[in-house]
Amino acid sequence: MLTTFTTRKAMRKNCTIGLLGGIGPWAGLDVHQKILELSEHKVEQDCVSIVHLSYPRDYSDRTEFLLGKTKVNPADAFVKVLRSMERQGVDVAAIICNTAHASPIIGKIRSQLLNSSMEYVNIIEETQKRLYKDRVKTVGLLATKGTYQFGLYENNFRGQLIVPSHTDQERVHNCIYDSNHGIKVKHPQVDQLLYEELQEIGNKLVQEGAEALVLGCTELPLLKELKNCFDVPVYDPNQILAEALMSEAKVISQQKRKPQIKQNIS
Repeated sequence: MLTTFTTRKAMRKNCTIGLLGGIGPWAGLDVHQKILELSEHKVEQDCVSIVHLSYPRDYSDRTEFLLGKTKVNPADAFVKVLRSMERQGVDVAAIICNTAHASPIIGKIRSQLLNSSMEYVNIIEETQKRLYKDRVKTVGLLATKGTYQFGLYENNFRGQLIVPSHTDQERVHNCIYDSNHGIKVKHPQVDQLLYEELQEIGNKLVQEGAEALVLGCTELPLLKELKNCFDVPVYDPNQILAEALMSEAKVISQQKRKPQIKQNIS
């Protein structure tokens, strides 16, 4: 569901999208590229405007915070970046990270941005909406330990969510974070081991009844061939987020182009 920090201010004729990237950096680029691919421009001047801010050194790890391994809430750094976007005229923004939408993080962000003029698109809510639209009832989730522990995709999902065993959750997490072969540090060099690990775990979820799989960490869609490794549909939240941002950008642009009614001053 699209959420709003507060009432939007119409300032320009065209909408500007804000991407809070760097969590991780390659995932931010992935969503940025997908937005450009959706932009139906014929000349570069007609392309959608994007403010993409990526400050990975400023953000504490979301999962480590949620699991109590650090007391530094990344929400504080995220708020600073979102405020910067607002000053630059961003109309609709998104944080390109699933785990960042756990309530201890996103709740603090919302409380500090009550007076913001920006719209906000939530990657998890948009994915849930797509699953509901497609009438998918049983879903298998590949994600980080933080996303699993806080039930981010389970909350408000109108169906059944199947998650891996605790051992396999650790394996998925390592595919993302491992310092030797994890996606966060090794992309774009891809270790075939990652495909084998994730395919094995995903197939277990399918065998348990999953009608579809969700790549519930923004790093997982970077494995471009992963969606072809299964006999069920694979949902890419990065793609869904890009589409939702573009859809909202079109709505905002149309509203800004409506003629203003001038009042006579007497």
